[in-house]
Amino acid sequence: MNQTNLIGVTCPASTATTVYAGRARLKSLWYSASAATTITISDGSTVLFTMTINAANTNDLIIPENGVLCSTSLIVTTGANVTAVAFWG
Repeated sequence: MNQTNLIGVTCPASTATTVYAGRARLKSLWYSASAATTITISDGSTVLFTMTINAANTNDLIIPENGVLCSTSLIVTTGANVTAVAFWG
């Protein structure tokens, strides 16, 4: 198993944050939502997945194995009611 240092990047509410402009792997995501909202993970302009958060909630999304590969850039888009920290490596 390859191990790499993880870097955390804050993703403010209602923002598309370029976590890393280049090849990167999303390893985990911490979020805190004050109401129902969404978080979208993209590789450049390609949406990889969208998380729906149904109510006020704070939680971690731990991605197993090697994480989610983004070949061009890792972008996290947060809804109006949520902030997040994306951990990549």
